[in-house]
Amino acid sequence: MPMSVEENREIRPVRKKRKLRWGRLVFVLLVLAVLLTGAFWGTVWIYDNFINPPKVDVVGASDKITQNEKLNKRINILLLGIDDGDSDAAPDEPKRTDAMMLASFDPGDNKVALLSMPRDTKVQIPGRGWDKLNAAYAYGGVMMAKQTVANLLQVPIHYYVLVDWRAFIDVIDLIGGVDLYVEKDMYYEDPYADLVIDIKHGYQHLDGKRAGEYVRFRKDELGDIGRVQRQQKFMKAAAAQIFNIDTVTKIPALFSTVDRHVETDMNTLTMKAANSFKLFGDEKVKSGMLYGNFDDTEGISYWATSREEVQKSLDEVGIPYMKDDEDEQE
Repeated sequence: MPMSVEENREIRPVRKKRKLRWGRLVFVLLVLAVLLTGAFWGTVWIYDNFINPPKVDVVGASDKITQNEKLNKRINILLLGIDDGDSDAAPDEPKRTDAMMLASFDPGDNKVALLSMPRDTKVQIPGRGWDKLNAAYAYGGVMMAKQTVANLLQVPIHYYVLVDWRAFIDVIDLIGGVDLYVEKDMYYEDPYADLVIDIKHGYQHLDGKRAGEYVRFRKDELGDIGRVQRQQKFMKAAAAQIFNIDTVTKIPALFSTVDRHVETDMNTLTMKAANSFKLFGDEKVKSGMLYGNFDDTEGISYWATSREEVQKSLDEVGIPYMKDDEDEQE
């Protein structure tokens, strides 16, 4: 005898609604992200190294330096910051560099050395004679800047990274600003450039604009030397913020900013290798500034250094260079 509709409804198994297991979903998404990331970087690696391999010549003061096995075990990168605020040059004229630094990576020991060079350092620029270091880029672009620094330090220069200050400001804003102890009141006003710097002494939260003012301020007794010291101090504070876990979600936006405002001859694989270093908060990182003294005997303010002071600077941060006696022996 067939069952009634009511009886059939009573014995039909009730299907329970399955709950979404968030732990399982997150795991699947993570695995998917890893696979996609691996596929992406694998494709990039093949393109960079087989389809479009990098063709970058090492720059040095001599062939002995560019071919020296010991010196070329490290990756030396010239970092250049473009002056766009306090330059007297017309918009269509070549810009001088506002900041210059050598970043030296040791892949074997995972060590990093940073050497800042004051922009007023007195150097011999090839084909131009004695001038300030920041004029090298204006005279001959990246290659002239590479060659001038290579001659000064007697080290090989493998790559360069050129950054404009817009990138600096955008990156600081993207990471939410930087907390920093400002060592003194900073005030400077230039009505012709529509510029006012007014930062108070003490702990401050600096957004991109104010951070740019802090690292570029030099209207005090130390001038450019004080600015170099503040730049190094700020870099460490900013790096701690960038590597914070809260910043991970902003990485795509950071890469987009870097892509718009940064020029380099490094290929993707090299940039990934350099980026894998533990840059800050580690005893393996050393930073310093090129030793020298103020010199205005010629009516122009220079940062004068000597061969002995250059070698002392490199020794303290651990960057190998071609010594005079080694050059004579070869």
